[in-house]
Amino acid sequence: METFAVYWEPIIKTYGICERTGLCLVTLDLPFDRIGDGGDWLTRFASRFDGALVLIFSRPATPAGLRLHLLLDRHPSALEGVCSGLRVDNPVEMVYFQGPHYGDRYGIAGAAVSALAKHGVPLLAVVCTGASVYLITPKGMAGAARTALGNAFSTPEAPKNPISP
Repeated sequence: METFAVYWEPIIKTYGICERTGLCLVTLDLPFDRIGDGGDWLTRFASRFDGALVLIFSRPATPAGLRLHLLLDRHPSALEGVCSGLRVDNPVEMVYFQGPHYGDRYGIAGAAVSALAKHGVPLLAVVCTGASVYLITPKGMAGAARTALGNAFSTPEAPKNPISP
């Protein structure tokens, strides 16, 4: 016997929406046959930029490779010599939030992306981990993203009642 349950709420709850500005996004493409080089690169990188890492994520870049992203709390001044082929987007911003049972529910990231699209907020990346959603935007867009999400989600500061106007 299999049990299947779905939890849904008309206005998605969060524990609050936060933003960080002045971040730097470093990107490196790694072919799958050289994935070990990525580990070597991360080791060299970590030794130079201790404490700067905010978030790390990856995604397929091509059928034969992986795109590795590091979000840093500051622009590293000594990227030269760490690795060739790095792309640096600086500055960027991030809006992030958590909520109850996000890991067990569907549609959370879709609702966030839709809210930002409705308000014309561009996205560089969307990262979901367990109960958290991270939205990386170009410089100057975190405030607009936070406002758009605040209008679409319930936060402790501004709970939404779907019945009242």
